[in-house]
Amino acid sequence: MRAVTETLQRSVGRQELTFSFGPFRLIPRRQLLLLDGRPVKLGGRAFELLQLLVQRGGELVSKDELMAAAWPGTFLHDSNLKVNMWSLRRSLGDTQIEPVYIATVARRGYKFIAQVQTSIGEIEDDPALAQPVALSGPPLLRGIVGREADIADIADVLTNTRHVTLAGPGGVGKTTVAAAAARLFAPQCRDGACFVDLATISDPTLFGAALVTALGIRGNPDNSLAAVLDYLRPRQMLLILDNCEHVLPAATIFAGRFLADTSPSRLLATSREPLGTATEHVVRLGSLPSPRSGLDLTVDQAVRFPAVQLFVRRAAEWSDYQFIDGDCEAVASICHSLDGLPLAIELAAAQIGAFNPRELVTLLDQNLGFRAPGTEGAPPRHETLMATIDWSFRLLSQKEAVLFSLLSVFSDAFEVEDAAFVAEAAGLTPVDVVTGLGSLVAKSLVSAQTRGPGLRYRLLDSTRRYAAERRQADPACGHALHRHALRVLALFEQSEEEWNWREPADWTHRYLGRIADLRAALSWAFGEAGDPVLGIRLTVAAITLWSETSILSEAQARLKQALALAKIVECDDLSKAKLACALGWSLFYARKMSNENEVAWLDAIAFARRSGNVEYQQRALVGFAFYLLQIGQVPRAIAYLEEATELAERDRNLTATSEADRALAWARAFAGELSKSRPVLDRLAATYSLAAGRSRKDANEVYRFITVRFNLPFVAWMQGQPDYAARLARDAVDAADRSGHWVSQSNALGLAALPVSLETGNLTALETYTERLRRNLQRERISRWVPVEHYFSACLRDLRGDRQAVEDIRAAIDELIECRFLMRIGSYLAVLARAHLRQGRIAEARAAITRAIDHQERQGERWCRSELQRVEASVLLQEGEPLRAEKRLQQALAEARAIGAVTFELRIATDLAAHWIATGRRPKAVRLLAPLYGEFTEGFETQDLVAAARLLQRVRASA
Repeated sequence: MRAVTETLQRSVGRQELTFSFGPFRLIPRRQLLLLDGRPVKLGGRAFELLQLLVQRGGELVSKDELMAAAWPGTFLHDSNLKVNMWSLRRSLGDTQIEPVYIATVARRGYKFIAQVQTSIGEIEDDPALAQPVALSGPPLLRGIVGREADIADIADVLTNTRHVTLAGPGGVGKTTVAAAAARLFAPQCRDGACFVDLATISDPTLFGAALVTALGIRGNPDNSLAAVLDYLRPRQMLLILDNCEHVLPAATIFAGRFLADTSPSRLLATSREPLGTATEHVVRLGSLPSPRSGLDLTVDQAVRFPAVQLFVRRAAEWSDYQFIDGDCEAVASICHSLDGLPLAIELAAAQIGAFNPRELVTLLDQNLGFRAPGTEGAPPRHETLMATIDWSFRLLSQKEAVLFSLLSVFSDAFEVEDAAFVAEAAGLTPVDVVTGLGSLVAKSLVSAQTRGPGLRYRLLDSTRRYAAERRQADPACGHALHRHALRVLALFEQSEEEWNWREPADWTHRYLGRIADLRAALSWAFGEAGDPVLGIRLTVAAITLWSETSILSEAQARLKQALALAKIVECDDLSKAKLACALGWSLFYARKMSNENEVAWLDAIAFARRSGNVEYQQRALVGFAFYLLQIGQVPRAIAYLEEATELAERDRNLTATSEADRALAWARAFAGELSKSRPVLDRLAATYSLAAGRSRKDANEVYRFITVRFNLPFVAWMQGQPDYAARLARDAVDAADRSGHWVSQSNALGLAALPVSLETGNLTALETYTERLRRNLQRERISRWVPVEHYFSACLRDLRGDRQAVEDIRAAIDELIECRFLMRIGSYLAVLARAHLRQGRIAEARAAITRAIDHQERQGERWCRSELQRVEASVLLQEGEPLRAEKRLQQALAEARAIGAVTFELRIATDLAAHWIATGRRPKAVRLLAPLYGEFTEGFETQDLVAAARLLQRVRASA
């Protein structure tokens, strides 16, 4: 078959050579394995092993040949081959006693036994193939033994019960059973299942952060638990909280709030003890049934007991063990002595390569002193487990024991390079680490999993706790936590560099998977025995992750802590500038704009100036200007932006230069300087396109394409191009949707799509966009947009005849003012005044427009002055003062003309013409309105042009 394969490979050229077996397709050129058309995560070495086995289908492939394929030119212990073969089998679902795909030939090698079909053909690129599997899904499972009834019962209980806790001692298999039950029950959940591994956090205060990260909630929720409940409320999900015991108070508080809420979602928890909520349904997971001692069993009879079946299966996986009648009594005694605890049984089975079953019985009795479970004085199950782990530990070589202890510093999965870096502190070489990891996996003290290009390893919760105790007692491991923090620092400094070239989804998948170790390293660095300078460097390196994933609330706390320390310890000014900039941006999206935000930006500017770094000076100036625009200080924002653009004269290639240009153009538009603003925005809009690739450069191009299109519509609409403005806004929203830029999409909706829809009277678009913003706020809780969504939703209801909506408009505006989101607040108040006028509430309309004019003048937002004057004229007319109203309209008309706001000019002219017609001045009205209406080349279905056309038609008809 090998010769046939080589011939085919030479002949296919660009076509794909594919091997098919069962539901799988193996595509060697792409290093891709598909299951029913979807990619299977497979490490690089596992792929090499599978490819060789499939190409040699039906033939024995020796261990040496497989080792040479996966580790060319490297000598390693064959335990590493077993680890990777086990990982490969698990990926194929081939973990049963009788294999379907890969058979072990004892002491010789392996054979691929399934029928393989070879074909050549074109396979279309599918972008979905590159999408990473969500980090929060239930873990992949090894072959489950003896838990089928428990799994089915739990899934059945979840159908009618909102909170189920799976309780039991460590090592009994709670995680495995919960994950299996979740996969069984998940089809009943419209929105799927989310798995939260609480073993990755040691600090109970990080409980909310762990939930937020696992659920993928982005943004800056003021309260993480409230954000989770808000997220779950409209969804039908299964939330699995695994390993709750060490954060039990936090888990109990959350479960109580969850049950008091109205969400249709379900909660499945695992813990050594129940959470204690009022309606909690507790399922106590027992040990695996095992035969009593003294029974004369055959192999067929013994393997009917799940404990024996588990022992035999694990022993066969690692040691090619063959179960015979003569071993039945010894294996039964082992399982019974270990109280049927799955982890303890696996630890014992892992020793079969060194000891036969009868020897194991003797060793267990000598080293553990076990008595039969149920007898007086028998140890509790958790003591049984810890004693078994201790026994396994004492059988390790010295290097393996040190490595095992050191690995407890990792909070989540780690790679061999990570372990080698930390192990260097104890004098272990990379070869010691690679060989030791293989041995520890074979002995069930460490588990291996496929993620990315290779294997990743992790300790189970029980083994990590034991290993941590050993590490703390071993002087050789004294620098382990410091080495761990240095390794995490190196990873995240690498992430900063890779951010520039790695495909964005791949980058996020890779580094978000390291957030548990980042949290642990920061907690140690800022702790009593830590290293604050290292903690500051870690925080700086993590800024990119927090920014890219919009984990803003967690970032704020870390940034504040690091920046406060940076001011009192030895720290360079550029690092302080980076921390202050990142803090300013994280606070920018908070619910309320506080003075803390201004302090952060002024710090950033000062530190950047002292550092002499022009790019960070520019970034800080632009960031502060955006803050000033939000709180309604337009002239001050322009002053800082002019300084930022002057810096660009030194280097036009600075990454912040286009942001400075865009921000200054936007600020000038608010100041009414439309003629200065529009050319810059047009130039930027023509510069950036929707790149088709998936590189970081392409992603940045898309980001800039989106951002300029939520500034330009505002100006284009005022200058008489409503259709163009609506199209630009729609393009920004759609581009953000395709690229998953939810924060950018919220900006495009709030700053462009919603205002243009409201002002042009397109209620269908207004409804669509408010719904999209509402969905975005569920994805990424950016607090600044919550009252904005309330405002536009209320405006929509008001325009559709809901008389109560005006109160909601007022409430949303009051919330915006209270939060200091004052940009455009004058125009919002003008809309409120118009709503009051439609209901004949003249006094309230007067109060609203007076507030609007006050804000407009104080904030320097000249762009809307003419519109506010027009609305005030409408109020004056209703108050019975037509002369003052006419004068105010003429002032408004002059103001609109002065800044080039053609749309406002048309509105004002329509109102003034209507007034003149009502007072017998029809020719004058036509002379004013007709030429202005004739200047428009688009937007004839918008409310402003429709109103003008109807008025002109009525005048001409009456004439």
